[in-house]
Amino acid sequence: MNTFKKGRVMDIKFGTYLIYLAVSIVLTVWVARTLLKNGQVFLDDAFADERLARSVNHLLVVGFYLLNLGYVAVALKIGQALPDGSTALEALALKLGLVLLVLGGLHFFNLFILSRFRRRRALEQLPPPVPPNRMIPAGYPMPPYPMPPRPAAPQGYTQTPPKPEPPQ
Repeated sequence: MNTFKKGRVMDIKFGTYLIYLAVSIVLTVWVARTLLKNGQVFLDDAFADERLARSVNHLLVVGFYLLNLGYVAVALKIGQALPDGSTALEALALKLGLVLLVLGGLHFFNLFILSRFRRRRALEQLPPPVPPNRMIPAGYPMPPYPMPPRPAAPQGYTQTPPKPEPPQ
């Protein structure tokens, strides 16, 4: 009887491993294909070179597969005993939740890096700043140089502040 129970626990753990691997691999492939398809437009805009963007997109997807499937493989082992289905389901939910968090973290990290490329490229495409109204030639004597006339002060405003009264 004890051997049967032990064999049953191994079957639950093995089944949990198989479900974990199947769901993790399907999620990884689905997210990678979504990123490959929908990320192309973003990368085209970020790099302004379609060939370079396509190449970077494929490299990012390969890196995504390597990182995520590597994590799935490392996190496969369940260290606790699984005496029943509910414990197995809890262990499976924890493992899959961690895989989803890693997928999301990698996705946001990629978006952060690529948005920096995109922002830099957008700044390079901005027109130059407004030119100055006039230039002071090099070697021009500093004080006094001609200044534009000051606008008139508003009514009721004096140009010089009033002198403070001496203390008594």
